[in-house]
Amino acid sequence: MAAMPLATLPKVRAFGIHRIPQKYGATFGVMAIFNRLPNWALALLTPLLLSIAWPGALGYHEFPVLVPLMWVAMVPLLVLEARMREGKLRHFAGWGALSMVLFNLGTTWWVAGAHWSGVLGAILINGTLMTGVWTLYSYAARQVGVRTALWIWVTGWLAIEILHDDWAFSFPWLNLGNAFAEVPHWVRWYAWTGPRGGTIWLLIANVVVWQLADGGTRRLRRVLLATVLGPIVLSYAVGSWLDAQTPKASVRALVVQPNVDPYTQKFQTPDLQQARKWVELASAQADSAPGLLVLPETFLHEGIDEIYASNWPSLIAFEPLLRNGWGVVLGATTYRLHGSEPENPAARRIDDRRFVSYANSALFFRAGLPLQVYRKSKLVVGVETMPMVQTLSGLLGDLTLSLGGTSGTLATQTERAVFEAGPDLPRIGAPICWEQDFGPYAAEFSNAGAEVLTIITNDGWWGNTSGHVAHLHYARLRAIEQHRSVLRSANTGISAIIGPDGQVQQSLGWGREGILRATVPTFSEPSFFAVHGDVVGQWGLFVFGFLLLSLLVRRLRGLKAA
Repeated sequence: MAAMPLATLPKVRAFGIHRIPQKYGATFGVMAIFNRLPNWALALLTPLLLSIAWPGALGYHEFPVLVPLMWVAMVPLLVLEARMREGKLRHFAGWGALSMVLFNLGTTWWVAGAHWSGVLGAILINGTLMTGVWTLYSYAARQVGVRTALWIWVTGWLAIEILHDDWAFSFPWLNLGNAFAEVPHWVRWYAWTGPRGGTIWLLIANVVVWQLADGGTRRLRRVLLATVLGPIVLSYAVGSWLDAQTPKASVRALVVQPNVDPYTQKFQTPDLQQARKWVELASAQADSAPGLLVLPETFLHEGIDEIYASNWPSLIAFEPLLRNGWGVVLGATTYRLHGSEPENPAARRIDDRRFVSYANSALFFRAGLPLQVYRKSKLVVGVETMPMVQTLSGLLGDLTLSLGGTSGTLATQTERAVFEAGPDLPRIGAPICWEQDFGPYAAEFSNAGAEVLTIITNDGWWGNTSGHVAHLHYARLRAIEQHRSVLRSANTGISAIIGPDGQVQQSLGWGREGILRATVPTFSEPSFFAVHGDVVGQWGLFVFGFLLLSLLVRRLRGLKAA
């Protein structure tokens, strides 16, 4: 069928903007190219664009020139859905599933460096959720029209991201707001909206590009310009205002990257040996003025009794620094002995009279202050926690534990702990590894009073892949959202000094051992996002629920009428 003249094509509205229906085709520009592509090519193009432009995909060096691909990456699948809308829903769902599976695979393949099951889990679980949003969009477009369906699509993405904040299979890695982690100067307004603002920005930009390519008007071009450039201009304005704020104080810091292989060295090296080595190296760069020494996740791995930790030899080894007024933040495996009744669900029985619970913890200690402990509470699924552990243990027995080593056994805590560091040092929030990827969760540290963030992690499990690079970039978003300096210590991976503007001031890349030395500003006032939480996401979830209810009511009325 020949394409109809543009002047005769009927108009519909999506997001309130006039556009030309895809089913009539177009004879110009981008849509002419898309219309010539087969279904399989459109389904492959979306994950290809998303994967290429995702933070860290091409290594440690930043490629901001690729970030604009995020504004068009969803367009091929939107075109494919419009092309198939008059066919069977399951046919589009199949192509959508292929696209989303490849998106997950293209951005999380490196998890296989730790275990293949992690990649499989991401593909099956997260891919299914994303496919569900696309399928729901296509169904809604058939039932209630494109305009309402697009709002369901946008808010549906917000819904699955919120779900990933707090459920048994939490996986926030592919939250779309993370896509701008390599260009933090474009999203300084995350201090108000958090990462959900970036998700909405990305999705709406794709919708506007799709409509423009499908026969847009001059008005639509202005809308696209405002959609793309407006948030960037706003970001620079917000950044100027935030940069003008006077810091409360500044703190000197030493950030250590031991560069120890987690598979062959780290857990075979005695704690006391590790401690003495880095105390000696750090002491050579420290002086008598107070400061912070930051060491990575599970720096001390042999197990420390939380009650008697102050007398532990590996902690006493830090005495030379403590005498000069320094405070120390480090990661350690800790445990607590219980009596005949377990104090938490993670406790294991030792004998008839005792239980013990283990934790992946951050410790802070300084001369004259009691030892302070924060237990990691966002645990890595399948490694530190096993979903439905009670059910699975009944079915699989001891195999449940062998699937993830210490899975399902680590103790957590209900509130974020902020380390009180004493005179001349700031209050410290210490997210541990995976916790830094949960924007609303990590913001609870500064809302609780943290004036600086010390992120401690171990990214060596994945090898020299894009995983540890993306993990660094996500930490930059946390700095922006909370307007806090970040001292990031990685066992292996990328240790860094990150300013409250999200810019990496210093770093130690993969395979390097050393110490970063810096003086960073501290701030006492929490950001809007830290105080009020994920307002944008919660409102989006409310709208999604309302739209789903409307769709259900319409469906029920249709069935009754039939």
